[in-house]
Amino acid sequence: PGRDRTRSQALAQTAREAMLVALGLIAVLLVSGVIEAFVTPAPIPGALRVGIGVLALGGFLAYVLLLGRIAAREGTHADLSEFERGATAPSA
Repeated sequence: PGRDRTRSQALAQTAREAMLVALGLIAVLLVSGVIEAFVTPAPIPGALRVGIGVLALGGFLAYVLLLGRIAAREGTHADLSEFERGATAPSA
């Protein structure tokens, strides 16, 4: 956990970050579901289906790589700020 936080604080921070990842996966699965529901059974040419898949993949990669790079450069993280977490009492 490090010198500046306890195990419970480290667990709480990691759990909050994991929940944000899970919420992001909901959006990815929603897009995948829409493609599976409407594109897969549709009587459209195979090339168009592949194009839609490539477009969806390109959008996902652009989102992850471009916005991820910006967030990493700025040093942002998924955890709450100290104010949002509230004060913690020291424990003995």
